[in-house]
Amino acid sequence: MLRKKYYTALTLLGISLTIMIITVFASFIDQIISANPPEINRDRTLILDKISVYKDGKKTDATPSISFLQKNIKDLQRIETISYFTSREFISFLNGKTTGHALKFTDENFWKITDFEFTEGKAFHVNEVKNGARVAVINEKTKAYFFNENEALGKTFPIQGLSYTVIGVVKSASPFSKVYADVYVPYTTDINIQLTEKAVEGTYNAILLAKTNDLRKVRAELRARMKIKNTVSAADSVKVQAFTSLEQFSKSSSFNDDEPEYGKTAIVVGIVLALFLLIPTISLVNINVTRIGERAEEIGVRKSFGATSGNLVKQLVIENIIITLIGGLIGLGLSVYASQLLVHFINTFDPLFKMPTDSFIISWRVFGFCLFSCLLLGLISGVYPAWKMSRMNVIYALKGGNNL
Repeated sequence: MLRKKYYTALTLLGISLTIMIITVFASFIDQIISANPPEINRDRTLILDKISVYKDGKKTDATPSISFLQKNIKDLQRIETISYFTSREFISFLNGKTTGHALKFTDENFWKITDFEFTEGKAFHVNEVKNGARVAVINEKTKAYFFNENEALGKTFPIQGLSYTVIGVVKSASPFSKVYADVYVPYTTDINIQLTEKAVEGTYNAILLAKTNDLRKVRAELRARMKIKNTVSAADSVKVQAFTSLEQFSKSSSFNDDEPEYGKTAIVVGIVLALFLLIPTISLVNINVTRIGERAEEIGVRKSFGATSGNLVKQLVIENIIITLIGGLIGLGLSVYASQLLVHFINTFDPLFKMPTDSFIISWRVFGFCLFSCLLLGLISGVYPAWKMSRMNVIYALKGGNNL
């Protein structure tokens, strides 16, 4: 590494920037689809957020109403728990500062499906939902904003002109998650229900926690239920869509209820990652060929003393992997600052509703993937130069030249 400091610095820079980009990208994907707290059951948690009404050969897609959901999907045999929710926003003005907050109307089952960590208090229960109690669970960011890190339990704050009492404080979910909000309140306090909710169309979603990992059976039961309970008398048929976070990510542009196909998504993600790795790999290959060429005398001496081509290839590949791992560790460190910079950049477009600075979390899965990327990068960029080196003429190399 100290033989040619310029080449070493160039190599480490290319590797660290590549791993930095891959880490931020992998962290984003991980936050969307992986079973991170509080969504520890993501593999069997389905989000029902679309309804399709078919009439005279035409299809109308919409968000379902809470009355439609409560009437048609309750008591499903393959569902353990169902929760209803909708996401809104509200603006507050405090100490001369205007701030936006993500608000979620939901029910007591929401806390059974998710696994939020409560730092204070507890969740609202069935009686509070039934009675429309103005109680709220807030995240730590909202607590710091309204109450300056002081104890929040029992204190009140305004939401859309109404006063709510804090009964619980939780650690925040990922802002890329369907369950994320700054404030959670009973859906029975939603004053807009009568204005926005119709018999079928509305603004509510449902979270379904399945009893089984075979989600095809769950969707088959949903389709069968819609055939039996068609509440739209003027329609020919009704379909609902319910997918896990991974399935929604794979079907982000789909509006039908077909089984998800992961092939296209895997191909797109693979192409993106390949492009991230391809350009620096080509650069590293060229740099490594140059570095090996400058070590011609060393290689010639080793070969003349009995070192086989296999020994030399192994040495040079291991050296390259070590350099790559060092660059990867630097890239992981840079990714922390790069992710915060990215969040700051995103927040400049919407200063009211700001994402938390720790939105991109480097989990063990992300760390493992980046470690694998480092090894792959080091292996690919080292094999070809090492192979070229193994063909070097010993006599020519001992004279200080190279025939790469």
